[in-house]
Amino acid sequence: MKKDKEAQGIRIMCFVLFLAFTLCWFFMQRELIVYTIHTLSNTKGSMDSFSFVYISVIVFFLLLSAVPVSRIVFKFRYGHYACNYAVSAFILGCLTGFDGTRFFSQTLISWIIGVSLLILILIIPTIVSFLNNSTSYKGLRTVASNLMIFSILFCITAVMGNTDENLHRRLRIENLVSRGDYVNALEVGMNEEETDPSITLLRVKAMLGLDAANPGSGVGEHLFSYPIADAESLIDSLCMLESDSLYDGSTIRIALAMLVMDIHRADSLIAPLIHERNIPTYYMQLLVLSENKDVASFLPDEFETEQKKYESFNELLSQYRNESVQFQANSTYIHYHDTYYWYYTFCDR
Repeated sequence: MKKDKEAQGIRIMCFVLFLAFTLCWFFMQRELIVYTIHTLSNTKGSMDSFSFVYISVIVFFLLLSAVPVSRIVFKFRYGHYACNYAVSAFILGCLTGFDGTRFFSQTLISWIIGVSLLILILIIPTIVSFLNNSTSYKGLRTVASNLMIFSILFCITAVMGNTDENLHRRLRIENLVSRGDYVNALEVGMNEEETDPSITLLRVKAMLGLDAANPGSGVGEHLFSYPIADAESLIDSLCMLESDSLYDGSTIRIALAMLVMDIHRADSLIAPLIHERNIPTYYMQLLVLSENKDVASFLPDEFETEQKKYESFNELLSQYRNESVQFQANSTYIHYHDTYYWYYTFCDR
């Protein structure tokens, strides 16, 4: 009787573990799952929470359907209940392998590793159970072995699923921008150095959205807060957006002038804003570079603050004047990578 209760408890533990992992995986893969569904159905837009939960429940029960099949086919003994979830974990990874273009985007190495781990879990416990003549049942050892098996199952899902951070980040930002939630869109991956041109453009669109609601709060405050993966690509994209009525053309022109480091043109475009006495951070940094005298008169405190920052940047840079440009860029990156001074000094034209 005690043995039956322990076995039942371990079965429940295995089910709860798989349920918890699947829910966490669905949560992490939410944007990718939604994007996959939209791609399959050839629709666009955001999915409400109810629809997402409904689809997740269907997929979860589909995964569970593989459990009794595994139990019947492989007949795992000696409490290896976690092995029954191996096929389900493999399918879960395969279903979330979409990369935005292909539904099964796994590389050959991923397939080899995933299938090898699956075979390992399905075959070895089966062989061991037939070779082991002992009929003793040790609860703690069985719990430990099931937990170890589940750790391998989670690895199988991770290997087969799409864990490309940039893709997930892009889809999350894209979803927030489409909903007009520009503030939260700009918070996604804020402290991450890795990016790509698509993410950079989406962030700029979010900045332009902020500017539409509150001029000066978007591009001028955020443009150089993030790494720019490909300046040339961003410049080309902004040139196309300049004629789009959804965005403010003057803000885009300022951004373009700053990106191509045309200080004099950017200065002339920003100058009319000086008398409004509300100059965004990066606009002010450019005016410091252009040594604009009007802003120094109208906004002396703000100008002096940025001027001191520029002087500090130059002082640090002078310490590495005999080093290579790459060394200088790396040495000043930590403290000044989110300034226009650093971009202007080190970004390739």
